[in-house]
Amino acid sequence: MSDSLALELTTQQRDLVLEGLRYIRSVRRLAFRDPMAPPDEKRDLELRQISDLMGQLDPATRVAVRSES
Repeated sequence: MSDSLALELTTQQRDLVLEGLRYIRSVRRLAFRDPMAPPDEKRDLELRQISDLMGQLDPATRVAVRSES
């Protein structure tokens, strides 16, 4: 069973949260990885979770985020 939390955010607050998520996503994507290492499932899962959360906060972002992956 999944716990959920409902928040009421102003547009400014939502934009700030999205900015933070974009930063975290960039850090995860750009973190040093050995190019010869196998795919990192944990990293891929985190990136998908961040993208999903961004999509929940801003449906227009969902399309853009999905096309980047």
